[in-house]
Amino acid sequence: MSDTRSTAVLDSPATTPHAYGYMRVPCDVPDNKVRKLENQVVAFAENNGLRFVGFFFEFHCGSREAFDELVAELVRTNAHHVVVPSLRHLAQNALLQDQMLEHLSFKARAQVLAMRLKTAIE
Repeated sequence: MSDTRSTAVLDSPATTPHAYGYMRVPCDVPDNKVRKLENQVVAFAENNGLRFVGFFFEFHCGSREAFDELVAELVRTNAHHVVVPSLRHLAQNALLQDQMLEHLSFKARAQVLAMRLKTAIE
């Protein structure tokens, strides 16, 4: 196999690791702010060599329904990357953040990439 062909295979979408996004979205945040943040998450994932697949949104304070769905999807698809705007989208409490990060790591062998410390919709 030639080097050019090998490179093409390595760069194909089938071999690019998949990533999912996770965001908490309070009901009082305007749609245009959410959309802007979504675009930033997708661009961040792609700039880090990942193929962005889709979002999981948490709309209710204290809920973990979307988080649990995310974990199940990561396991089902054998994906191992989650992009969040900031760790505060997992939880505001640092101890709970750590527990959620550990759960993602243990259950789905997932790595979480946070874009920054805080975002405009927190």
